[in-house]
Amino acid sequence: MLRPFPRLMIVTIVAQTVVSGLRPLLSYEALALDASATELGVLTASFSVVSLVVAVPLGRAVDRWGERPFLTVGLFVMAVVSLSLLAPQRLTSLVAGSALLGLGHLGTMLGIQTLIARTEDGAQRDRRFSVFTIVNSTGQMFAPAAAGLLAGHVGSTDAATSSFSGSRAFAAAAIAAALGLAASVGLGRSPRSRGGRASRAVRLPRGGFRTVLKVPSMPNALLASFTVLSSIDLLGAYLPAYGAQRGLSVRTVGLLLAAQGAASLTARVGMLRLIRLLTRRRLLSLSMLVAAGGLAALPLVDQLPGLCLLMVVIGFGLGLGQPITLAWVAEHAPDGLQGTSMSMRLGGNLLGQTLVPVTVGAVAGATGLAAAFLSPAVLLATAGFFVFRSRLRE
Repeated sequence: MLRPFPRLMIVTIVAQTVVSGLRPLLSYEALALDASATELGVLTASFSVVSLVVAVPLGRAVDRWGERPFLTVGLFVMAVVSLSLLAPQRLTSLVAGSALLGLGHLGTMLGIQTLIARTEDGAQRDRRFSVFTIVNSTGQMFAPAAAGLLAGHVGSTDAATSSFSGSRAFAAAAIAAALGLAASVGLGRSPRSRGGRASRAVRLPRGGFRTVLKVPSMPNALLASFTVLSSIDLLGAYLPAYGAQRGLSVRTVGLLLAAQGAASLTARVGMLRLIRLLTRRRLLSLSMLVAAGGLAALPLVDQLPGLCLLMVVIGFGLGLGQPITLAWVAEHAPDGLQGTSMSMRLGGNLLGQTLVPVTVGAVAGATGLAAAFLSPAVLLATAGFFVFRSRLRE
């Protein structure tokens, strides 16, 4: 059997592939039901709204009971959601499925990140987080293209007059989640001792939430993290609508999202060298400004080569935000509160994923689809400015 860390990375790529593949297809399912721009915003926000409520308590539970139950249950929930999408859908069922998918993903990612954050050797922890973000990028890169190839339209060769069908992609996601569940067996700490009896919960330090927030520059890291992730979500949710408006096929949109993922992967591979060249603070702020410029230009371009180029620029800029902030939070997490710190970072991300899509969806519904790209561009530029002015440790 593979060693624990390689198996943990198998779980990581499975979880990220399932989520990155399914979320654009949920948008297509909603579009097939004649969903408006505002309803697309609600669907996108539903992925994070339930998870937002439980994120920090879940992190405290991971600190107390161990990572293993959350890895297992999270993957199981993702498999069940994938299977449920094979049935005929209504907009309300898509929203519910998206919320459960987000909850399963939260539990899995929280277990994975806490396991890595508890690595005692600092250099090894940094390497493992680097590998983790690269594996995540790999899932983000291949999943949309694979889902687009598996999905498509039925009933006509003309995408404009045929109906969307994602059944093969949903079945593949269910199988992948089941494989990830098998790979997760035995990973992480368990609430049971060797003797088989339930062990006592770990006693946690007091004031976990406030203790973590008092760490210098932690709010700046959380701001950058949720701004970048909400921008990634908006791009994945509204690019299908933009593509449909421009006459682009499902496969073409999937390949555009894959180009974004490839650029993010490239950025993360070279991240450590870029940090040494520019410092963490400058690289983080610059990457956010680059992504903001690409998103602002996206509504002005309708030719495929130009769109590919912009997706590469956007992907490169958005790819650096998550690993930089992840390493920062893990490095400064107080002892015994690694799960709480990771959950606060994820909770901040979820807050952005909940509030931003709903707000942007309402604006896009009133003013046009371009607002779905211009709004995150403004947010990224603003947050990038504050990060540049902050005192993040170099």
